[in-house]
Amino acid sequence: MKKYINILLVIIFILFEVFLLSNSDIVIKTFNKSFNICIYTLLPTMFFSILFSQILIKLKFEKYIPNNIKKFIKKLFNISDDEVTIILLSMISGYPNNARMLIDNKNLNNIINYTSFVNPVFLICTVGAIYLKNIKISIIILFSHYISNFIIGIILRNKNLIISKKEEKNNNESFFKIYSTSLKSTIVTLSVIFSNILFFSIINSLIVNIVKFNEPINSIVLGIIEFSNGIYSISKTNIDIFIKAICILFMITFSSFSIHAQMISINEKIKYIKFLMFKILNILISSIIFIIFYLLF
Repeated sequence: MKKYINILLVIIFILFEVFLLSNSDIVIKTFNKSFNICIYTLLPTMFFSILFSQILIKLKFEKYIPNNIKKFIKKLFNISDDEVTIILLSMISGYPNNARMLIDNKNLNNIINYTSFVNPVFLICTVGAIYLKNIKISIIILFSHYISNFIIGIILRNKNLIISKKEEKNNNESFFKIYSTSLKSTIVTLSVIFSNILFFSIINSLIVNIVKFNEPINSIVLGIIEFSNGIYSISKTNIDIFIKAICILFMITFSSFSIHAQMISINEKIKYIKFLMFKILNILISSIIFIIFYLLF
C-alpha cells in the first residue's frame, strides 16, 4: 500500500514541477503575494504573540493566575494547572503555537481540539480594522470562535487524563537566558509556519488556474487550503458583510490544511483524523453562535 502511495506522491510532485516550469510568472506572483501577507500582516502579530507565550511559560505563568480563575477553568475542562496555562496562552498566541505547547502533554489529542484559536490581534487589527474595516463584526467572529472551542472542551472534559504534577525544581535561569531560548524557539516556529504558507500558496495557484470558481467559492477554496490568502481574498469581494463574516469564521475555525500541516510539523503526535472531525464540529457550533450574536447585536 505504501508503495502505491509513494508512486502517487511522485506523480503529484512531478506535476507540481511541470506547473512551476510552465507557469513561472503565476507562481512568482502568487509567491510574492503570500510573502507580503506573511511579512506585513502575520509576522507583526504572530512573532510577538509566540515569543511572549514562550517567555510566560518559562516564567511559570500558571503560578500567578488567581486561584479562583484557575480552579474554575480546571473544573470546567477537567485539566491540570499546566494545561490551564496552555489554554490561556493559546487564546493569546493562536495556532499553531498550541501544538508546540502540547508536545509533551499526555492529553494532547483531546486538548488540541479546543485550543486551536486564531491569533486575536490578527483577527481584530488586520482582518477587522484593515480588511473588513468593521471591528464590531471581527469581535463577534472572535467570541463565536472562542465559545465554540469552550463547548468542545466541555464535551471532551471527561476524556482528559488527570496527571499528577511532579514537584519541579526552582527555575534559576536568568531572564536573558529565558529570552534567548524563547527567541530561538519562536524563530523555529515561525519558519515552519511561513514555509508551509508559501508551499500551500503554490497549491492554491495550481488549483485556481486549473479550476475556475465564482466568488465566494473561489475564496473559500483558497481559505480551506491556506487561510490567510483566503481571508484576504474574501475581504476584497463585493458580497454582503454577513456572508463575508461567515466565510471568515469558517476559515479561521477550520484553520486550513496549511495550518494543519504546520501543527503536525511541530507536533507529530497529533491524531489527524480525530482532529479533523472535531474541526468540522467546531465549524457547525461556531456558525450557530455567530448567527445568534449577529442577530442580537
